[in-house]
Amino acid sequence: MRALVVKPHRLSNPGTIGGHARELGIELVEHVPSDDPAIPALDGFDILMCFGAPWSVYGEEVRPWIGTLLERFVEAADREVPTLGVCFGAQAHAEALGGKVRKAEQWELGWGTVDVVGDGPVSEGPWMMWHSDTFSLPSGVELLATTRSGPQAFTHGNGLFVQFHPEVEPDLFWHWCEIDDSDFTRFGVDKHVVYNEIVARAVEARERSRRLLDWVVERAR
Repeated sequence: MRALVVKPHRLSNPGTIGGHARELGIELVEHVPSDDPAIPALDGFDILMCFGAPWSVYGEEVRPWIGTLLERFVEAADREVPTLGVCFGAQAHAEALGGKVRKAEQWELGWGTVDVVGDGPVSEGPWMMWHSDTFSLPSGVELLATTRSGPQAFTHGNGLFVQFHPEVEPDLFWHWCEIDDSDFTRFGVDKHVVYNEIVARAVEARERSRRLLDWVVERAR
């Protein structure tokens, strides 16, 4: 089984999700569109994954490859390719299928729980969150979880999409902070406290992330 892993930024690593995929014998073909905007088509891939990014789908910082990424999400939906979208990946899928991504009234930063509203692989958490955007849901989706900020998880056909970061690992979190940790200062959140909780919750968080990937892999099989 082969998975196309779109890493919008070179540090958008699949973390615990990637680790579990390798345990299952899945070949991960990683592509960084900020280095090479020619995102491969889905021929020869059984799964599509897309992870987070330090920018939004919209606005002045929109990259020239965003349109191609949205096309890949439409292609995956049309061809029923099992898909996992995380944070930016979930937002991009929503935008591609008719939803709208916008700035959230309430940012979510640090560990938090979600309100589970549907049957599926998403538990209430806690999950590590770091996002300033929210989105409206496209038609034909099943909402799985929400917070006051907006949708947190949904399925669409063979796709599973989450706003939070199930893939987070201690080293990966610090790499993200190297890109830009100004949000922690802006909102008075201690990044060291968040890091320590990532370490403390590593085992339980890894198990929750495994359930998300297992849902996608079952559909690929």
